[in-house]
Amino acid sequence: MKKETISPQDKLLRRVQFLDPNFIKPDGTPASSSFTPKRDEEGLSVDIERLSTYDASIQDVGRFRLFSLDASFSENLGLINEHDPIEGNYAHALIKGDFTKSISRKLAAAAKRIHYPD
Repeated sequence: MKKETISPQDKLLRRVQFLDPNFIKPDGTPASSSFTPKRDEEGLSVDIERLSTYDASIQDVGRFRLFSLDASFSENLGLINEHDPIEGNYAHALIKGDFTKSISRKLAAAAKRIHYPD
């Protein structure tokens, strides 16, 4: 599959579990754990907004909330945004780099909730 270049103007979509208090704070903002890759992942899984739809990115509105990050924000933190299409999801990308607690906190704080479908 052809890989796209992610520009600083791109928006990156991250779905976050909202039923688990470890991932969403009581005020509805994401916890830093929502922006920390799992140990077995090569990076933080996101979708490139211009290549996807909110419906495709959120997958299950009963379990997830959708958040948006500016690609330039993660780049400015020294992270790399890399298109990583997977079977069934051409929009898939990874944010790669050194995910310290501080970096994850900054990503979570910068994430903007997308009110979808509500």
